[in-house]
Amino acid sequence: MLKPHQSQIGRHVPGFAEGIRAGMRRNPDLIGVGEIRDQETAEAAIAAGESGHVCLATCHTHSPGETISRMLGLLPVQSRDAMAHALLGTLSFIVVQVLVRTRDGRRRAVREFITFDTALRSALGQLPHEKWGEHIDNIILLEKRRIADQVATLYRRHDITREEACLFIPHHEWSRLPDA
Repeated sequence: MLKPHQSQIGRHVPGFAEGIRAGMRRNPDLIGVGEIRDQETAEAAIAAGESGHVCLATCHTHSPGETISRMLGLLPVQSRDAMAHALLGTLSFIVVQVLVRTRDGRRRAVREFITFDTALRSALGQLPHEKWGEHIDNIILLEKRRIADQVATLYRRHDITREEACLFIPHHEWSRLPDA
């Protein structure tokens, strides 16, 4: 019998968390969660990762560091430390993406990301989890991989307008943009 390539969680399932738990029983290669926006879904996604399942999810944030803070903020204070380390052990990468309108009216995806390798896990493991988001965002800042840095490059190459660039670049950095 052929295994299904994709299944949808039915409407009878009350929420994402229940869907993740039910889906894990089928031993999928990949679990697509949708948006993580509550404690139960966050805990279920972490549990899926801990059990060896590849779990892809979304979370509406502005930076990889903010994603960590948002995820941990969904968890109860009394279990946050243990869950933070479980999250750290399961994360492979965080990608934040925006669509920037180009001069020809199209949109271009601009991303900033962090990959959780052994060195990053070790560095974060030495810090209190409350500092993880700041540490991650500082790495991206120092490596000039922020969305704002990439948007500034698009502006300097005349791919986007100044007005569009200013939507994605912090106000205090506008003076660094060359005039059109």
